[in-house]
Amino acid sequence: MLTVAQAFELFVQDLRLRDGEEREAQRQQEYVFNAMRQRLGPKESILSGSYGRKTAIRPLHDIDLFLIFSAGGSRRAVPEAMLLWVKEALEDEFRGKQARIQNRSVNIEFKTTGIGFDVVPAIADGKHPEVYWIPDRRRGEWIPSNPRAHHAACNAANERMGMKLKPLIKSLKRWNQLRGKPVPSFLLEVLVCECGDSLSPDDGYSDNMARLFTLLRERISQRCPEPAGLGPPLNEGIDLGYLQQDQQRLTEASRKAIRAVEMEHQGNMSLALESWRELLGTDFPVRLSRSV
Repeated sequence: MLTVAQAFELFVQDLRLRDGEEREAQRQQEYVFNAMRQRLGPKESILSGSYGRKTAIRPLHDIDLFLIFSAGGSRRAVPEAMLLWVKEALEDEFRGKQARIQNRSVNIEFKTTGIGFDVVPAIADGKHPEVYWIPDRRRGEWIPSNPRAHHAACNAANERMGMKLKPLIKSLKRWNQLRGKPVPSFLLEVLVCECGDSLSPDDGYSDNMARLFTLLRERISQRCPEPAGLGPPLNEGIDLGYLQQDQQRLTEASRKAIRAVEMEHQGNMSLALESWRELLGTDFPVRLSRSV
């Protein structure tokens, strides 16, 4: 019989991208950037999003790619015009594929690998290094962002937690994924990082997961500032009804997780493992039948 600690170790290892997935993702993002560099002339790119922050879970579906243009260079007056410019370039380069304009990016999918790219056009701020202006269609304006600051904040929180926070983020992403991703992925990550100081690197994953569900239940409906202190709050524009539904889901998850921890501490590993499997899906092991 597995212990809960052993099961979590196997589970978080299984959430990691395989070496082949990493190599293919790296190859494809270089391919997309080089193609856009020839057509649009960005000076560099940043791997933003969960793939860039090393919090993506397998199977990998999306990569966020910042295309950085020089200040005063390729910027369009209207955010949607900039996104349309990128869409046309992607479709011209990758014939037969239809790109899709989103709020702040352009999405294009490659069926052969199953990986899609959210391409974000970003204009370097001429006066402030590491600040970039990105289009926001809903707001009809350009907003500041700094993905490198997002990376740094996530890494710092992970280090304070003895490198155990990113596995917890990935575990919560699996829980969220199984429920249709009701909580936006980046919002979930930032909230977990904010809650990191209330966790303990000396505790196991199960205790910290239960604590996180409780903390997130309390935090989900509150204003969540953008971690670089630049853009609008991350939960701006999310309907209050959706946030209340998220709160209900987290409340139920908190109840189940606390019960699972109680059973673990009582020595009832079988029921504890089954409870975590109910929360985290069938990839969560309950017996010694999987290789590490």
